[in-house]
Amino acid sequence: MTTLLEQFGFTQQPFPRVPADDALLRHKGLEEVLAKLNFALERDTIALLVGESGCGKSTALSLFAKSLEASSYQLVALSLTTLGPFSLIANMAIAMGLKPRRFKGDTAAALLAHLRSLPRRTVVILDEAHLLPDASLEDLRLLTADEFDRRSPFSMVLCGQPILRDRLTDPRHYALTQRIGVRIRLRPLTEAEVGLFIARHLKAAGTSRAVFEPQATAAIFQHTRGIPRLVQNLALGSALAAMAAGRASVDAVAVQQAVVDLEDM
Repeated sequence: MTTLLEQFGFTQQPFPRVPADDALLRHKGLEEVLAKLNFALERDTIALLVGESGCGKSTALSLFAKSLEASSYQLVALSLTTLGPFSLIANMAIAMGLKPRRFKGDTAAALLAHLRSLPRRTVVILDEAHLLPDASLEDLRLLTADEFDRRSPFSMVLCGQPILRDRLTDPRHYALTQRIGVRIRLRPLTEAEVGLFIARHLKAAGTSRAVFEPQATAAIFQHTRGIPRLVQNLALGSALAAMAAGRASVDAVAVQQAVVDLEDM
C-alpha cells in the first residue's frame, strides 16, 4: 500500500498531533499574544488570555513559559485536569511543596508568605480556566486581596475559552476582574496565514513542493475558519483523500472528501 511519504515525497509524517518546533508558524497574532503576556509580566498585573478551542492558546503559553529566565522566574502551571478535590489555593500550595492548612484563609496566608520569601518570582499559569468553578475564581480573589499597594508575590495568566471573559463580568467576580490589567484575544489564522501554516508543516515533513493546490488551501480555510487545530486535521485528511484517489497533489475535491469523511466519524 502506498504511504503518504511515498505519495508526496515526505521524509516524515506530516501534520503530527504534536508538531515539532520547525513546524510552528509564529504568525502575527501569536507574536502579539507573547508581547502582551510579557507586558503583563513587566507591569505586575494579571493577564487574561482567551481564544476558541484549537486556536493555539496552549502553544502560546508554552512559548511564553520557555521564554522565562530560569534564574529569575519559577513556573507553576495548573489546569482543571491537574486539580485535585481540594480548593485551588490548596492545590497551588501543594504544587509549591507546602502542606495545606485546615482553613483556606490560613493556607492562602502561608502560600503568600512563602511566595514572598522566594528569590525567584513565581509565574502562575491557569489553563482551561473557563472550566473553573466559581469557588476557585473566588480563591484567586482571596490570593490577590492582600496586595493593596504592594507588589504582588506572583504573576498570573488566566487562560481559557471566550466564555471565561463572560463569566468574569458576573458581579461575584468584580474584585478579581478589577485586578486583570491585560486582556488578550488569540484569533484564528487568516486565509493567507493558513497557506503559510500548511507550507510550514510540509517543509517540516521534508518537502518544499506545493503539495496543496491554492483552491485546496482556500477550501481548508473556509471549512476550518482558520482554527489551527482544525486546519491541521483537515489538511491531513485531505492528503489521505488525495492519496486514496491517486492524485499527485491535494485539490479542492480531496478537501471536500476529507470533510465528508471527518463528519462521518
